[in-house]
Amino acid sequence: MKKVLLVILIVLGVLLIAIIAGGAIAWNKFDGELGLSASPVLQHQTVCDPGARLRLIANPLLLVPYLVDYLPEKLDLPLNADQIKTLLPHVLPRELAVLIKTDMNTHKAQLTVFANEQRLGRLFAKELNGQNLLAKVKQINWTSDGFELPERGNLFVQGTLAIPEAVEEELFELWPVQSKAAPAAIEGNHHLELVLDNNNGDLLALIAAGVSSGGQDWEAFRKSQEAEMAMGVVQTIQTARLAADLNDPNTATFILRIEADETGGPGLQFLLSGLALPWVTQYLKNEMDLTLSGDLQWNEAEKAILGSYTLTGLEAVIRQKMAL
Repeated sequence: MKKVLLVILIVLGVLLIAIIAGGAIAWNKFDGELGLSASPVLQHQTVCDPGARLRLIANPLLLVPYLVDYLPEKLDLPLNADQIKTLLPHVLPRELAVLIKTDMNTHKAQLTVFANEQRLGRLFAKELNGQNLLAKVKQINWTSDGFELPERGNLFVQGTLAIPEAVEEELFELWPVQSKAAPAAIEGNHHLELVLDNNNGDLLALIAAGVSSGGQDWEAFRKSQEAEMAMGVVQTIQTARLAADLNDPNTATFILRIEADETGGPGLQFLLSGLALPWVTQYLKNEMDLTLSGDLQWNEAEKAILGSYTLTGLEAVIRQKMAL
């Protein structure tokens, strides 16, 4: 993705020079071929399947104030940092979304990756397809012809993951009544937001699909101790939300909210606080020199696990990744 961004910036810089020099003729030519004018503002709710119960949403434009700080000091570009910062709000997608909908009628988890491209959507699609990114993710059966742009502003790719039929009986035993309510929606205005609506047991279906795509037999995995522990968590969660925002180039905050039944909620809070999060904290420190701090509590009145965390040390890590 870093290469794609740099290519886009280079091309945009060259095109802007050409447009200034050539005037309206150059603009009309390149606008028709690449899409230099602003695309329509589209949101994933209006152009994608509204039944997705797992949604990961990013707002790249909110990150613009920080992105230039992460760029390597030496750039092989015809643009300086100030020019890049000026151009980014006109180039970056307005919204990025990863959506997953489970369908037990077809035994598939349907994946959609969507971007509301602002400008140069055709160039984005060409560069992404040229890097053969989809072929590297062999676990997913891609149903799109690469990244597609059927209309300005609607850049997407779709694929499916197989859900083992063996999970169906347990799924409907634990969730015999399927909710007809619309899936939990994002709150918006966060740099990154993850929402999982598990009122129909979608988390169980997705875990089964993940196990199967990894080459394991679901029925054999289901008999393991790890699966038994995971099932307690899966049954407890009703809706989960995680919102992440950068406070500055070096610090991010995370807000976690897990709505759960009152019998399993306190136990899940204890499991997360006592085992999962300490392991994550230690891993981040040892492997990436990042510091995670915060607190996670069970709120009886709201029937929810509420957490607030801060992650520091990001700038050095991101700069290192960008320099590779």
